[in-house]
Amino acid sequence: MNIVIPVMSLHRGGGCRVIAEMANGLQAYGHRVSIVLLQNAELAYDVRVPIIRVPALIPEVLPEADVYIPNFYPTVMPAYQAGKARVVRLSNGYEPLWVPDKGAALETYRLPVPVLAISRVLQQQIRQAVGRSSYLVQPGVDPSVFRPYPEIPRRRHRVFFIYRAESHGYFYKGSADFFQAMDIVRRVIPDVEIVMVSTDGVEIQTDLPFTLARADTDRDMAELYAGSDLFVSASWFEALCLPALEAMACGTPVVTTDSGGVRDFAVPGENCLMVPPRSPELLARAILRVLSNDFLRERLRRAGLRTAAQWTWQRFYRQVDAALTTALAAS
Repeated sequence: MNIVIPVMSLHRGGGCRVIAEMANGLQAYGHRVSIVLLQNAELAYDVRVPIIRVPALIPEVLPEADVYIPNFYPTVMPAYQAGKARVVRLSNGYEPLWVPDKGAALETYRLPVPVLAISRVLQQQIRQAVGRSSYLVQPGVDPSVFRPYPEIPRRRHRVFFIYRAESHGYFYKGSADFFQAMDIVRRVIPDVEIVMVSTDGVEIQTDLPFTLARADTDRDMAELYAGSDLFVSASWFEALCLPALEAMACGTPVVTTDSGGVRDFAVPGENCLMVPPRSPELLARAILRVLSNDFLRERLRRAGLRTAAQWTWQRFYRQVDAALTTALAAS
């Protein structure tokens, strides 16, 4: 099939990674794939398909194709209105939960087009909102990059956190909750090292002492995961939470909030510790429990590695290809 994927941006982030991997995977499966990307939008991933730069994502600029796969909600209506291809939507998250124009985002889920959803909780959200079923396609990790690396001896416990700026719309990532939790942790373990990356390039505002790390490549990020005693996700809600899965693949224990989609792979007490969202005290308690218990850290590490080994991009490619075939036949 000739497949066109209209995209707002391919900046560093879980949703954009999924789009890039989908494009590469469908190309590898024998489809002819191209991405239509805004003129000045970031391209942070190794995309091995043609890129068509356009000044605006409007119906007129979309080339004819067999299938359009829009994703983030502003890409859906132009693809639908273009009338030049059948439309199958990829949902990386239920946008009415966080975007300002909730009504416009909701309307894109009412369109009569099949939807691919990246987690079971996302499927439930779509079903509850508009009464429609969707096809499950579950992303993965690249084990050649996200894997354990040789340990570097250190004298302090290290906690790793990925900061996303509220000013960029990421209020739901729970950064303030993480800061409060680590303030509590430091009262018990004063010399704990906090390492963060800011993938938005925004200055991190906190009174906590921390190390700001750079992660320009996946290898950089993988080494940060692997070089930490613990990865923390504090999100209020997530369609999946790919960073927690990447951390598991690197052999790093995970403490996460019960953000929804994470439950597709995270099993509390087995491969992670899980606490309710917006609960800094409980988050701090879980972090302290992991840092103070070598046996627990090792148990979580081993279980996380077993879990991540099942979540591959190859499985995702198969699921997307099969879902496309089924969805197009059904519509």
